[in-house]
Amino acid sequence: MSIRFTPNVLLSIAMALSLILAFLMLAVAMDQRWLGAKLTDNPRLATPQAFEGLWLNSIDRNSPLSRHSDIPEGLASITAISGADGSIIQVMPNDLIEEPDALASYAAMREFFARQSKLNAVLRQPEVMLHVQSQGGDTSIHQIKPQQERPVSSLPLAFWLQIGVGLAGFWMGTWIWVLRRAEWATRMFALAGAGLLISAFPAAIYSTRELALPGDLFQWLSIFNHAGAIIFGMGMIGLFLQYPRKLVKARWLLVPVTLLAASQVVDIWQLVEGPAFGFHLAVVLAMLSIITLVLVQLKVAKGNPRDRAVLSWFGLSAVIGAGAFVVTVITPNLLGIGSFVSQGVAFLFFLLVYIGAALGVARFRLFQLGEWAFRILFYVIGVLLLLGLDAILIATIVDKRAPAFALSLLIVSLAWLPLRDRLERLLLSRGETLDYENLFRQVMDVALTPPGRDQHARWRSLLEHAFRPLSMEIMQNTHTKAKLMEDGLALSIPAIGDLTSCRLEYADSGRKLFSLRDVALANELLAMLTNAQESRVAYEKGVAEERQRIARDIHDNIGVQLLGALHSQNANRKNTFIRETLTDLRDIINNAGMQGAPLDEVLADLRAQIAEYLCAANIALDWQVKRDEPVMLPMIAVHTLRSVIREAVQNTLKYAGAEQVSIHVDFTRPMLTIRVADDGCGFSAENVTVGHGLDHMRTRMIGLGGTFTLGEQANNQGSVITVQFPVT
Repeated sequence: MSIRFTPNVLLSIAMALSLILAFLMLAVAMDQRWLGAKLTDNPRLATPQAFEGLWLNSIDRNSPLSRHSDIPEGLASITAISGADGSIIQVMPNDLIEEPDALASYAAMREFFARQSKLNAVLRQPEVMLHVQSQGGDTSIHQIKPQQERPVSSLPLAFWLQIGVGLAGFWMGTWIWVLRRAEWATRMFALAGAGLLISAFPAAIYSTRELALPGDLFQWLSIFNHAGAIIFGMGMIGLFLQYPRKLVKARWLLVPVTLLAASQVVDIWQLVEGPAFGFHLAVVLAMLSIITLVLVQLKVAKGNPRDRAVLSWFGLSAVIGAGAFVVTVITPNLLGIGSFVSQGVAFLFFLLVYIGAALGVARFRLFQLGEWAFRILFYVIGVLLLLGLDAILIATIVDKRAPAFALSLLIVSLAWLPLRDRLERLLLSRGETLDYENLFRQVMDVALTPPGRDQHARWRSLLEHAFRPLSMEIMQNTHTKAKLMEDGLALSIPAIGDLTSCRLEYADSGRKLFSLRDVALANELLAMLTNAQESRVAYEKGVAEERQRIARDIHDNIGVQLLGALHSQNANRKNTFIRETLTDLRDIINNAGMQGAPLDEVLADLRAQIAEYLCAANIALDWQVKRDEPVMLPMIAVHTLRSVIREAVQNTLKYAGAEQVSIHVDFTRPMLTIRVADDGCGFSAENVTVGHGLDHMRTRMIGLGGTFTLGEQANNQGSVITVQFPVT
């Protein structure tokens, strides 16, 4: 059964192996005899002068040469070295060339490597004789004991730059590959990163040597340097054959790989006259192929903002980064005029390729990667940094495991974690900070605007403010959440309430793709709008219910009281009716939140009022109450009891022409039953029209979980209204 590793594990393994290889390169660079001389073939003198050999520019402190105070630092040159056997090797400017493939022929390279072996053999003897020529032309011989190992502090900045560039390229290529292992484009990008590491690591050793390396080692380092450059070219050509548009099928990737591999065979076996045609020409042609493929991709991507955005960052950075190295180092060597800048410095150009890749991932979802990819990268770097610091502290400062780990953890916490957060904000920032307070106000404006054209216009304005799309169109979709479409080219917004679904295209006025952060923001806006609309609906429903309650109570209670006042012949009593009506009206409007009232008290007040109304209309009252125990009625039950009896009596007064009204109240826990009957004209059940009063009674009963019944007396001698509802 095959084992599949997670991206974190794979990236950690790759980084660890590359660091081990970097330490191996460091060990090789240090395993050289060291004099402490900084030599140059082109001294920067105020007054130029002729000299032989190599100019002694300066001497490192605490070095073997620093023990000889009679050697004039910065005022002399080393013309020759000799060993114990007495043989003298003249030192020449070519001994210090940074890159041997700058020589005109392979024969010159073989001679150079042989000479390096002789110089290195002398330097490895216990004592070396240095022939030093002063500015006046006098020559002196100094016996030096070379140091067995070159100290780390003597390695120049160019060494660390090349090691760092190699690590950065390999890490970035591996980082993207482990997240998209099945895609040929990411495989090619990882291959290019590996090629950069293979090229930069050997160059770091031989380009920063003090004077000489063993010839065989130098030759193998040069071979690996060339192989790495060819592998980088293979990877970049294969990448742009597959990304962002697939120009050829995967099997055709063998064509550039085979051609470049053949050029490497020509270079290794030295089948042509010199490295100009064996190596430099192949690198220049590979660079021209990369530029051509980027241009082809731009033409193919015409009209596709997503692909053009990728090429504008990543393609351009690849062309500029790799092209700058080829223009300043490779092409001049091909033409035989020498590189324009130091190779160690020129390797920095390759960082542009990987900076472009990182920005492409952050801004344009390069290789369909999102912000989560950076979290994986930062996590693995943090782990390796913690382990590396731990090892360094154990080896140099703290000789016990626990204190070293605690100290390294403290350093990582204080340095790496804040730096990681700053890098994340720098790489993944949206640019212009959104005004969330203003967005919230806009959401509330949309939610509180009545459905219609104004609401649609405000919703579109909100989306334009949040995402600044180039276009927005109505579309039909079935999903309930915002969704990325076409790899971030568009963002689909679902319908919500009366607002139709829509499609946003080309984020930030076409300058970027939609990202997962945009999806999260859209879903947050949808959730806010949903909650706001639900709150508005609930508010409107509450307002409508309150209006209905007030209307019912006014109809059922105020009407009968005013009718009683109208029929009353006594002025004082009429005034009393009106005052009581006003009191009830205030209670209805304010929906007085009293704790309730005893049933007996409510019935006593109600009987006095009803008796007064009926007496004024010359109608007799039959009032009966039956209860099994005293009870405190809640206010809603009090209002219901009053409304039912008053409305029933009002109907009798207005329509029945009755001579007697019977009101029977029965409370048998938990049910309260009210029966109001009269001996009036009655009605026909088929032809009766239910008015507001009867409808209000039915509505109240439904709200309380009770029942409402409207019927006739026997022989059509009057009507009967019966209601029943629970009292809690």
